[in-house]
Amino acid sequence: MTSNKIFKEMMIIGIVSDTRNMQPVVVLKEKGGERELYIWIGPVEAMALQRAINKEVFQRPLTHELLRNIMDKTGVSIEHIEIDDLKDHTYYATIYLKDPLSKLITVDARPSDSLVLAAWTGVSIFVSEKVIVGMTQVDQQEVSRQKIIFTQQDVEGTDEELTKILERINPDDLGNA
Repeated sequence: MTSNKIFKEMMIIGIVSDTRNMQPVVVLKEKGGERELYIWIGPVEAMALQRAINKEVFQRPLTHELLRNIMDKTGVSIEHIEIDDLKDHTYYATIYLKDPLSKLITVDARPSDSLVLAAWTGVSIFVSEKVIVGMTQVDQQEVSRQKIIFTQQDVEGTDEELTKILERINPDDLGNA
C-alpha cells in the first residue's frame, strides 16, 4: 500500500440495487468495523462480480477469467487492490501485481474490475480512509437497497441478447480496432 495514505481493509458483502434507478451497487464493509462503502457499477460488471463471488465458470473464459489465466501462466500474481481515490463522484482503484521476480507493478483500474479480480483471487481489498470519509452521510442514507439475485438463467439470457446484437453488427462498421 502507498505509505502516505491511511487504508482500511474491506470486504464485499453483496451487490444490491439502488431502487431509485435500479443501478447495481457493490457494498463493501470495513473488516472489524461497521462502516460501509457503496460503489455504483454497471449491470455487466455486477454480473461479472456475482459470478466471481460464486466462482461460476463458463465453458470458455470471459474477460476477467482470461486475465486471471494469463497471470497464472506468466507467474504474475495480484498482491492486493486499493480503492484509493474519489473525484467528482468517480472512484479510482489500483491493482498491485507481483511479477515472477517479485517486482511490484501498479495498474490503474476501475474499481468494478478490481473487485471482480479480487473476488476471483481472494486477495485483500483496501480502501483509502479519504474515500470512506468522502462518501457523505447523505449518500449513505440515500441508498435504498434491495438484493439482486443473478441466476444462471439471467447470465444465459444476457448472453443470448448479446449474441443477437453481435449478429446484427456489420464488421465493416467497427473500423480497424
